[in-house]
Amino acid sequence: MVIITKNEAAHITDCIKSAQLITADILVSDNGSTDDTLSLAEKAGAKVIKTEWKGFGTTRNMAAAFAKHNWILALDADERITQELKNSLDQLNFENNNRVYGFKRQNYFLGKKIRFGEWGRDSVYRFYNRTHVSWDLSPVHEHLTGENCTKKILKGAIDHYPVIREEQNTEKTIRYATLNAEKFFQQGKKATFEKRFLSPAFDFIKSYIFLLGFLDGKQGFIIAQSTSRYVRLKYKFLHQLNKHPNP
Repeated sequence: MVIITKNEAAHITDCIKSAQLITADILVSDNGSTDDTLSLAEKAGAKVIKTEWKGFGTTRNMAAAFAKHNWILALDADERITQELKNSLDQLNFENNNRVYGFKRQNYFLGKKIRFGEWGRDSVYRFYNRTHVSWDLSPVHEHLTGENCTKKILKGAIDHYPVIREEQNTEKTIRYATLNAEKFFQQGKKATFEKRFLSPAFDFIKSYIFLLGFLDGKQGFIIAQSTSRYVRLKYKFLHQLNKHPNP
């Protein structure tokens, strides 16, 4: 089990406790926490190392290199393993080293279980053998890749608590918009008029109307609004980078 962290004192203890459902070998790779994350992780029974932040993909690979076993389950501090997922993992035979396993991610937002919209359809691939599969080097929205790699979704889910307070949502929106703009800039992409001014509206309508986000009430509206703002900021920042690239 590998968990990457930075200032996750509010989450890390519960995350480690859930991870202990499947293993005692839990590695926390910290990227410069200034709160109690490190001491809480050690107290909860995890091994803690300090690593330099180099984007999500590279940092996950760096952390995985310190794990005891080749099969890695990558978890974020705001995620929790459920009993059903534990049962699915217990039944694996680990014979196919090129297989990547995924599962549903059940999102909670401001205390509410989200059933609709983009967040209600979320799944992630996180369980893999590091000798055959690794993370691509994307700074954000990283993916597992490998030669002849195949994927399989397991029964069960992880519970995800990305936002406890509303201001966290704003902070994460800006952070991920910035990271994605930098990623797109490195890939040579452009912020077209359509992307800057039409995509934000389309993404709101898609999440809130087409994917039934309105059925999640207030939380569904805020999520759709945040999705739209994220898209708008992502292309705004990309446009700024294209106009004024860093020397």
